[in-house]
Amino acid sequence: MMVPTSAQSSIVGHRLMLMALPVHRVEWSVHASGVADISVIADALTWLIGDEKLVEIENTKSFHGSPMYILHADAGKKSTARQAFPRIGVQLMEKLSSSLAERIDDENWLHLRLDLDELVCGRVVLAGTRDKAECVKGRVKLEIYPNDKTEDVASRLLAEASEIAERKGFPESATTDVNNE
Repeated sequence: MMVPTSAQSSIVGHRLMLMALPVHRVEWSVHASGVADISVIADALTWLIGDEKLVEIENTKSFHGSPMYILHADAGKKSTARQAFPRIGVQLMEKLSSSLAERIDDENWLHLRLDLDELVCGRVVLAGTRDKAECVKGRVKLEIYPNDKTEDVASRLLAEASEIAERKGFPESATTDVNNE
């Protein structure tokens, strides 16, 4: 049975929209002092990862004994990671694309740091390499197979995630209160 050309293009177009992002997992972590407003940071990480069940808070002590918190947001499943990564937004992905080579390590992790102060205010901004401000450390495990070029896969991830982010309007404000309280 022959499928008409217009139907073929819509099928192909539909298939492209369903193509999976080449990512295994997404991790975010924050080291915060004992006097930080942990609920605000946890809310920002929840927004960033997309699910509050994926955010863990560890109460610990620093090397010198002062109280501190370590917050982790981990999208360890491919499906969750594929939903979480586009949340950083188109503009940030454009900035990342200009520095991919220096952000990918030997184990195919893409590294980035976000400015924590900006994130809790609802803005996703890369932290500068020399910034002294607190940051959110991010790692994205790329889905690499034999004969894949790591940088090409990372570029494809950013391009496809940008399309998703644009379609969904990411980033939304990280400070949006869903309960309108």
